[in-house]
Amino acid sequence: MKITRYLVVLVALVGVAGLMWLFKGKDWLIRDAIVSATKKATGVSVHLGSVRVELTKGEGQLKDFRLGNPRGFSGDELLAVGKGTVDLDLKSITGPVIRVQKVDLNDVSILFEGRGKANNMNALKAQVNERTARPQKGKAEKETKIRIASLVMNDVKLDVRTSGIMKVGKLNLGTIRMSNLGGADGDSPSEIAAAISNEISARATAAVLQNMKELAGQMGQDVTNLAEGFGVPVPGVVQEAAGFLQNLFK
Repeated sequence: MKITRYLVVLVALVGVAGLMWLFKGKDWLIRDAIVSATKKATGVSVHLGSVRVELTKGEGQLKDFRLGNPRGFSGDELLAVGKGTVDLDLKSITGPVIRVQKVDLNDVSILFEGRGKANNMNALKAQVNERTARPQKGKAEKETKIRIASLVMNDVKLDVRTSGIMKVGKLNLGTIRMSNLGGADGDSPSEIAAAISNEISARATAAVLQNMKELAGQMGQDVTNLAEGFGVPVPGVVQEAAGFLQNLFK
């Protein structure tokens, strides 16, 4: 009888321990899923410090997300996010599409880096597009789909540099907003990551093109050489910048 009671108590303790591990371990599972999906989509290094999700409230927090540079560029992060919050639609968690109401990211910095008439944003976009176009090998895995209604990056800072130049140009991109990621039916996590990466690349490149004169002044460079170092076409910028550069070096 005593042995039976001991066994019942032991089984109960093991069950409680298992539930506790599952409850706490979900954060690690979510963290690993985010890192894996982003790596699959971009082909660059990905780091996520921590994720904490309160399933009963539909709220989540993440800290220290970093997306690495493509091969051939510096070892610094292309994208860094200090912290963020996530609001989930609780009813969707057990359904075919997990619906995220809002992702709000803070302490965001982006690096636009030129090297040898190329830049890291174009390199990242090329990698994302190449991976998206790859045919699926073997049996297609059924992935959980996600839809993000709103993704907001607050007070985004853009650092701009080219290889061999010590001075760094700086731009404030303000707030970057994306909506309806995944569409009505949702997309796989890797497809969502690819869409976000391409949007960041496009926004950063557009900001550099639109502010080439300002960046040239910050970095003490000729506009033409700076544009060539970034590997971007800048129609009309040289003519528009002529007066600016003359005043700069008077």
